[in-house]
Amino acid sequence: MSDLPPRSPTPAVAPPTVPPPTVPPPTVPPPAGAGRPGRWPSWIVPVAVAVAVVAMLVGAATATGILVAQRVWQAGDRYVVTVFLADDVTAEQKRAVESALSARYPADRVRAEDPERTWQRLREEYADEPNLVPDAEPGNRPASLRVETTAKVFDCARVTPVTRMPGVRLVTVVRPATEDHPNLLFLACG
Repeated sequence: MSDLPPRSPTPAVAPPTVPPPTVPPPTVPPPAGAGRPGRWPSWIVPVAVAVAVVAMLVGAATATGILVAQRVWQAGDRYVVTVFLADDVTAEQKRAVESALSARYPADRVRAEDPERTWQRLREEYADEPNLVPDAEPGNRPASLRVETTAKVFDCARVTPVTRMPGVRLVTVVRPATEDHPNLLFLACG
């Protein structure tokens, strides 16, 4: 047997308990976009606002460009149709020519001009090109009918039949000089 004393029935004393050291958990930055569940990341709102503003500006610029392009396309160029009447034109022939012009240009007003007014207007309109208005004695100045119309491209076929009507001396079609077209343009119609 052994020399050891017998075990005693008394309970053994437990060693004193020492709390484990408290070490704070490591501080790791949260991943981008992390936050409370159900919320947008903090950077998303400014980006969304910026995208919305850019989209509105692009839309406004596009709409403005389209409207300007439509206005320019629809407006076209201004053309002046002048029908110089023969010296011996009758009142009936003059009415027929005026009626034909009104039928061909229903949206535009046909104006009758006496010989003196026709000559004054020509001298004013062609002041920069005096060689286009020859000198004429007051008795040799024709009366005229005049129509101002706007078109992207002038259609000579509309005015050509008027050139062959009785009582018509000459028909001219002119695109006056503008900022877009600095030169006067005579069209050969008829």
